[in-house]
Amino acid sequence: MYMMNHPWVDFDALRQETDLVIIPTGAVEVYGQHLPAGTDTIVVTHIARLVGERLNAPVLPTLPVGFSRSLGDFPGTLNISTPTLMAYVQETAESVIAWGFKRVLFINSHRGNVGPIGEVSMELQETFDVRCAQVFWWDYVAGLVKDIVDSGPHAMGHAAEIGTSVMLHLQPDLVVRDRIEDQTPKPLPFTDVIQYKGMHHRSDTGVVGNPAVGTAEKGAEMVKRGVDRIVEFVESELS
Repeated sequence: MYMMNHPWVDFDALRQETDLVIIPTGAVEVYGQHLPAGTDTIVVTHIARLVGERLNAPVLPTLPVGFSRSLGDFPGTLNISTPTLMAYVQETAESVIAWGFKRVLFINSHRGNVGPIGEVSMELQETFDVRCAQVFWWDYVAGLVKDIVDSGPHAMGHAAEIGTSVMLHLQPDLVVRDRIEDQTPKPLPFTDVIQYKGMHHRSDTGVVGNPAVGTAEKGAEMVKRGVDRIVEFVESELS
């Protein structure tokens, strides 16, 4: 049940049946010249709702803006600081924990949110005796679809094959198809060292890979495999 679309009495009834709640988190940032700035938020909302339907669990409104400072050299990128993000995530979770939820599943589609959500999860577990887990959608699904991608290690690059395929399946009307082109980057030195440079250092458009090999058919299979495994995890490990 997507909480935004239902009266409070439906939420109240559902909390009598389950102690699992799903909290999606996304971002608004550069996503190439062919995908919308809200791709992370759009995708994670779809995924969370699919998981919620399978598990008969409430899905909270997606927290739409994340920590995207490294992408701020592109217009349209929105950013909130890590402390602000952590407070927003924690207080949102506490709102539903107060109504009796004991299992909190964060489905997150933005890398910059991973660490803050992890810290909040540990705090929630220690303070409220709840169980938390986080799925970082893009890394997670990339590990499940190696057999169907065609662009090698850059398949899950920013706005590349995997991201484009998923959007072509979930929200094809928002994909600007005539701007899709191969933008596989040239090898950079010292990629094994973390450096703090903006996205423009890697890409002129925000694409890192070849979105041209993305298809809606691949996206449908990616979503299916990803949702299936999240459901399997919850039923076996977060039960």
